[in-house]
Amino acid sequence: MSESTFNEETFASGRYSKRKRTQVTYHMDELDFSDSESDYEGVQAKQKRKAIAKRLPKNKTFPFMELPAEIRNMIYAHALHDDNGVHLVATFKHKRRTVERVSVETADKIGGGRRSYSAAKLNDEMRAENEEPKPLVPSLLAVSQQINQEARDFLYGNDFICADTFALYSFLLNIGPVGAKLLQSVRIMSWGYGRALKGYNHSCFAVLAWATNLKTLYVDNTPGYSQSPKNRAEQFYRDAFPWLEAVGAAKRKSDAAVELVQFDAELFDYSYWDGTKSRIVSGEERLQLFRDRLSELLGAQQKWIMAKPAKKRKIKRDGVVDEV
Repeated sequence: MSESTFNEETFASGRYSKRKRTQVTYHMDELDFSDSESDYEGVQAKQKRKAIAKRLPKNKTFPFMELPAEIRNMIYAHALHDDNGVHLVATFKHKRRTVERVSVETADKIGGGRRSYSAAKLNDEMRAENEEPKPLVPSLLAVSQQINQEARDFLYGNDFICADTFALYSFLLNIGPVGAKLLQSVRIMSWGYGRALKGYNHSCFAVLAWATNLKTLYVDNTPGYSQSPKNRAEQFYRDAFPWLEAVGAAKRKSDAAVELVQFDAELFDYSYWDGTKSRIVSGEERLQLFRDRLSELLGAQQKWIMAKPAKKRKIKRDGVVDEV
């Protein structure tokens, strides 16, 4: 048998030589390109996690409450009080009635006299003409309950000057009854006129009824410019009776609110003669007549409420009358 025939038979039978051979591996390098579909997909950017603000350790927190009370009060006054007052103008924000704080010059252009808010709308041009008011930080009250108790009188102790009754209504709706009870001084520069704003003359006093601790209510103008003091008092009572009676009930005096309302005597200098003997009187005398009539209306309302109900009479068919 030849050697070639032996090798062929050995290969066909599956028998191999037992001699150790060096194992060779054939490793294919990864190619720089691939035909897989995943390579054609867009690469997604890694989303960065929002860094969570860590609280400062106690040894690095400013010990504000350890300051003397006098220094804390100075900080409260600087952050929450404006000597010129807080001038407010009605506006809309996020489809809600609210107010915007403006400078003294801007408030004088919008409010006052017989001009209503709709006649002099606030715009960017008007804001740019005047300086911005002193910035206040009312969010300071939300730091802690103790700071809220100490500082809220500085904020609500400002003179809140509203351009008209619409601004006062919007302001009181946003601060609610809790904030309204802390108010000390409110000023109304003008009343609403026209079908769109006249209704707010009464609505603002309906929500002002929360402010029973109010010390002063300044009124720059009253409806009925040329009316007699008596007619002016009756018109003012029709609009403001919710607040007038709420203050009287809180202070247990029917006309207690009359002493809180402050008018300028010059406001009553001009009026038509009402046919009485006192044709020529001064503004101070007309103002006193206004107060007297307002007190009379409040007293009459209290007497009507406190009066005992009248006895009803029941008439029988036979004509006998019995008192019920």
